[in-house]
Amino acid sequence: MLRIGQQRSAQFARAITSTASQASRAYTTRPNIHSSGTKPWSPSASWVLGAGLVFTGVTLAAQSPALGLSNHVVFNDSNSSASSGMLFSLPKIFGKPEPVKQEDIVLDSDLTITSWKQQEQDMLIKAPGIMLWGSNKHGLVDPTGNSAGIIQIPQRLAAFQGQVLRDLKLAEDVAAAVDENGNVYQWGDGFNKDSHSPELTLANRNISKVTICDSKLYGLSKDGTRVYVLPKVRPTSGPTKAAIEYKASGPSVWRYVGLGGKSEQHDPMTQLPLAEVLNKDERITSMASGKSHMVMVTSEGRVFGSEDGLSVSLIGGLEFRNAKILEVACGEVHSLARDDQGRCWAWGVNGFGQLAQGVYSHANLKLPSPTLIKDISGMDHSVSSDSEITSGCIKVAAGGNTSFFVIKDNNLFKTKSAGMGQWGQLGDGTYTHIQGSLVTIAPLSNLSEFNEAENKMKPIGIHDLAIGNTHAFAVLDNAIVKGATSSESDVVHGRDTLSWGQNTFYQLLTGKRTNKTEPSHAVPLDSDTLRTAAAAVAAIAQGETTKPKNTMDPRNRLQLPAAQPLQETSSKPKKAKNEEAPLVEVKIAAGNGVSAVYTSFV
Repeated sequence: MLRIGQQRSAQFARAITSTASQASRAYTTRPNIHSSGTKPWSPSASWVLGAGLVFTGVTLAAQSPALGLSNHVVFNDSNSSASSGMLFSLPKIFGKPEPVKQEDIVLDSDLTITSWKQQEQDMLIKAPGIMLWGSNKHGLVDPTGNSAGIIQIPQRLAAFQGQVLRDLKLAEDVAAAVDENGNVYQWGDGFNKDSHSPELTLANRNISKVTICDSKLYGLSKDGTRVYVLPKVRPTSGPTKAAIEYKASGPSVWRYVGLGGKSEQHDPMTQLPLAEVLNKDERITSMASGKSHMVMVTSEGRVFGSEDGLSVSLIGGLEFRNAKILEVACGEVHSLARDDQGRCWAWGVNGFGQLAQGVYSHANLKLPSPTLIKDISGMDHSVSSDSEITSGCIKVAAGGNTSFFVIKDNNLFKTKSAGMGQWGQLGDGTYTHIQGSLVTIAPLSNLSEFNEAENKMKPIGIHDLAIGNTHAFAVLDNAIVKGATSSESDVVHGRDTLSWGQNTFYQLLTGKRTNKTEPSHAVPLDSDTLRTAAAAVAAIAQGETTKPKNTMDPRNRLQLPAAQPLQETSSKPKKAKNEEAPLVEVKIAAGNGVSAVYTSFV
């Protein structure tokens, strides 16, 4: 049986080595010294050159198994038989190789075919779920309580094994997830001090997104018409099991024929009064929350907010209300928004310069109404509202007291930040307590790569930003996917993921505990770099030496899989013959000292 990389050439190598040894003795035999006084023989320059060439050729032949210079080469469609001889002349070795039978080939198990696949970077596509790491002070990473306060190695949350999620949010002491059926689960000691295990808190409401404040959790229905308000802390008396699992039933058919019948039951769970403020066919498209406030953007570009979870108000003055807002983001005590012209707005507390209003002063300590960020110029107002943003802000994000902006400029993308940088979370290479003006994050700006299909350089954008309280992740938009349709798509390599900021709890996934002032590549989820301190000390004691990792090698950097069809498993029912599998991808989330990756629907 032949093995690729280890072909049947050991006997041939020994024969060639023997021949080389005899040749070496023949060429190195010194001539006899005659007593007549003639000068001893000494090799000329041409002789040395010729001998070197012969020696080099013989050495290459002797090492041919390692170099692949064998007469056995795989031809996938060949039916010819292989030669059984073991001694060959040099011309035959370097000449046209003879094929061997396909069935005689066995692939080496340790041979790297695709390093990205071999490193299991797509493990969460093959086996969906959640993996968490970082601070376990509040039982978010390991709800069982069996692990230490800091968990360096990403580990799966057993309660969601095999599940694709709609959303995941990490707060300081509580986490919330929305499963594939739209049910909401909460866990952590901020929810239940007696048990940290995930618990069903809202069912049968078809929730698509959640966001968490200090005392409340908001859940947005998939159709965008309802926002449910749940207590963040598990109530000792409050919603009953019947209320949590309430399922709306349509009105009785007898009512339509005038024979009475039971009317539709009222949903017992608290909801924001959206019906009073939304126009006909207007829907909530996204929402975000801070420490004690939440904001929502609608399909018509309007922004609403709530602080008490009972009332809703329209945000902004006339100029802001006339703009079509596309996205909102919230830090602890401030909010951001961007419109369809590429402009950015900020309001709230500006204690660390997070509103990006320039040099910090008492005059801009607080901005009660959305105010334009002057350092970000949008497009000309004459551009139609449905066109693509060609210049200006295309993404906003916030966390803690820091703000982030992705700006498109001359077909390139720049990432900028403002606010607190005490832990290096500004990403500009500095530790800055207050930063009121925008600074550029160089490792995430003006990126480009060569596109072989188009034979030219292409800019690399930012696919996603996951911002925690004092640390952050950036996911680049540089995945390579082959296949024209979702059912045929194949990810060649995923999206590079970089991290920066505070790393006290190993939340940056770098394998070290040092803070990072600039984005650097996170390591793969199964990297050898990720191991406990005790394991690292034991390895060094046994003589292991640390070697610098090449972060440009796909095996040494985290790449999140791009959208691809959900793979069928025993727990997932097979799709109909003509029905395409839903697309899933892997997303990343950041909280307060804790991070996670999870499988999500696109």
